[in-house]
Amino acid sequence: MGQGFVAVDMGASSARFAAGRIEGGRLGFEVIEQIAHGPSDSGFRASGIPSSQYPIPRLTWNFDLLLGLCNRAVEYASASFDEATIGIDTWGVDHGFLDSKGNLAQPMAAYRDESHAMAMATIEEHQARLYRLTGIQKQPFNTLCQLIARRLENPKLPEQATWLLLPDLFGFYLHSQRPTLNPQHFGSELSIASTTQMVGLDGQWCDEAFEIAGWPVPDLQPEKPGRMIGHAANSVEIIRVGGHDSAAAVCGLGRIDDYTAFMNVGTWSILGCLLESPMTSEEAREANFTNERGADGRIRFLANIPGFYVMNRLKEELQVEEPMADWLARADRSVTDRLDLFAPGLFSPGSMIGAITEQIGWQPARSQEWAGVALMSLAETTATQLRTLCSVTGRRFSLIRAGGGGSASMAFCEAVADACGIPVLAGPAEATVLGNLGMQALAKGVISDFDELEELMRRSAEARIYRPRE
Repeated sequence: MGQGFVAVDMGASSARFAAGRIEGGRLGFEVIEQIAHGPSDSGFRASGIPSSQYPIPRLTWNFDLLLGLCNRAVEYASASFDEATIGIDTWGVDHGFLDSKGNLAQPMAAYRDESHAMAMATIEEHQARLYRLTGIQKQPFNTLCQLIARRLENPKLPEQATWLLLPDLFGFYLHSQRPTLNPQHFGSELSIASTTQMVGLDGQWCDEAFEIAGWPVPDLQPEKPGRMIGHAANSVEIIRVGGHDSAAAVCGLGRIDDYTAFMNVGTWSILGCLLESPMTSEEAREANFTNERGADGRIRFLANIPGFYVMNRLKEELQVEEPMADWLARADRSVTDRLDLFAPGLFSPGSMIGAITEQIGWQPARSQEWAGVALMSLAETTATQLRTLCSVTGRRFSLIRAGGGGSASMAFCEAVADACGIPVLAGPAEATVLGNLGMQALAKGVISDFDELEELMRRSAEARIYRPRE
């Protein structure tokens, strides 16, 4: 059966695991299982908080559903390979709380919960300082804001529980020695930790950010990916890969030079470039660009654009049965209305149809018109953010290197190329899985360094070029 790698990749609307191996100079893989998931209205609220202060109920994730996927990934790895590793990447910022015995202390809050915006409002005076310290954009979903919200709900929680970001939380639960592990000593991977707004520009936990949050600084500093942190069942090794799914995705795109912008398109559309050091200028802060760590330690300087979340919600509410790519292919691109995708009303509305109708002042009658409004809004927002990226960095980009599920949509890639005026090289759709698997190969010494990893990614990825129309 030989050597193989298994990647668990969790996005905010679906999760999957894939198995891969290196053969003929390429890293081939197959998605073995994929599940849909999302936050639910759990009805959970800390006792003693008047409803006038905090909205109830709270959005939470289904921990057991996601842990079950991880356990099945371990079982598959053990049954399919003589020598197997597993790596986990997830969306950023969210986390779980563990008690002193290593058990989940309360439901896992979802980043779209309204309480986080309320918490962010309490630290407005600190935001400019936090940007200079951490380089992380002002967002209500940042872990810093979430921790403030949880402390306001339960002032004793910082003394009672240890929080772990999701890749490390699930890694902890997979660990064969979990009953004897101290969660305070399990640590965190740097790329996922950098999404929290609590890591300094030096890659270490920022004491001042923790002071603002009202939480103790973790015992262990974030560590770079690429290390084995223990074994799961049946001797499957657990590897800390680039734990943030965007970091894994950028790794999976291969070599990205100074004149290439990367874009990973899923629930969120991540657009940016790679820098050797953080950029925290006032122009960058006002543009709300963020400095997150990549799998290779470089800075992913980027904008978080509300991506296919709006389209997914619309498609669901409109009861469109056809695949997303087919629906967008039928989009009416002649519609002239454009959405402000950053408007708070689109962040987590009860009805996406209602929120869009309120913003544009009319309700499209045809499914193709709805698709056109959403598609063209995202394409033109991408173009606006690309111009800002050029202005802030002083670079002029000649190519957008795109991955993620959205890159499989011909209509989307064409619209972005037209709006931005430069080619889009799109694929693979599973760039995140590819980057996760590649980091495992690097950790095991199958490949020697990041240069070799970039070349392996190039050989392993299928990509298609979309050029702007004249």
